[in-house]
Amino acid sequence: MIARLSASILTLQLISTVAAFRLVDSFSGPGFFDNFDFFTADDPTHGYVDYVDRGTAQSQGLIQATGQQAFIRPDSTNVASGRGRKSVRLQSKKTYNQGSLIIADVAHMPVGCGTWPAFWTVGPNWPNSGEIDIIEGVNTQTQNLLTLHTSAGCTMAGVGRDQWAVADSLNCDVNAPGQFANQGCASRDSNTKSYGTDFNNNGGGVYATLWDASGIKIYLFFNDIVPADVRNGNPNPAGWGRPTAVFPFGNNCPASHFANHQIVINTAFCGDWAGAVFGQNGCPGNCVDFVRNNPGAFRDAYWAFKSVKVYQQ
Repeated sequence: MIARLSASILTLQLISTVAAFRLVDSFSGPGFFDNFDFFTADDPTHGYVDYVDRGTAQSQGLIQATGQQAFIRPDSTNVASGRGRKSVRLQSKKTYNQGSLIIADVAHMPVGCGTWPAFWTVGPNWPNSGEIDIIEGVNTQTQNLLTLHTSAGCTMAGVGRDQWAVADSLNCDVNAPGQFANQGCASRDSNTKSYGTDFNNNGGGVYATLWDASGIKIYLFFNDIVPADVRNGNPNPAGWGRPTAVFPFGNNCPASHFANHQIVINTAFCGDWAGAVFGQNGCPGNCVDFVRNNPGAFRDAYWAFKSVKVYQQ
């Protein structure tokens, strides 16, 4: 009887481990865009971009959802005017908190001079509820930059360097002394296929973001190494090995810095970052002039998502 009871307990423990995450939202197929609101205000990062509503995006071919992929494009036909090149910024209707696992299967990301694409999450009353940049880069960048942005009191100083690759900064506070405005704490992926043209040419990949009691971990799996548990809808991060980036919670960064996050997908142009390093990235002339007058340069500046799935513990 004791042996049978012990076996039953072990079985329940195994089942519990396998079923640790349950799917709560799946953005895919023809209904992909129903899960998002379309942001139409001026770009907060001062980009040369005109974010349009869903009706405009639909009528001008800037969004398209098929059974296999959802496409998000800027205008690549017309000379830009007014606020800038027409583009799309999506913000999820639902919000998410600690205990969430966000898995984005990305077939293609925007590339090219003047571009500033991002896949990220953000809470209300920025920066007090935090921001997690999962995919972000500008212009001709080849390595993904993974960054947290917070209010004061969150830092990665003292975190073991074997846990993450420090890019430029350790203090997540957007107003941290000794860092440029809104620099945050960043980890740069050492893999040059993690962002941009080489990511696309390699067939894309899966970005997984685990936000749990221990902190925030971000993983990248190229298509030939995506774990079977991710593909079959039963993700088990415990078996995934070392993350691309680890941002631990603790006295250094209390978990209270992050709450009620929306998922955001956007493509901006120029602005505070892409415009500032436009020439340094080997791009010609002036960023705004380039983006305004060269619509054909943005035919490859599109997102293609196979899916975005959210699991919760």
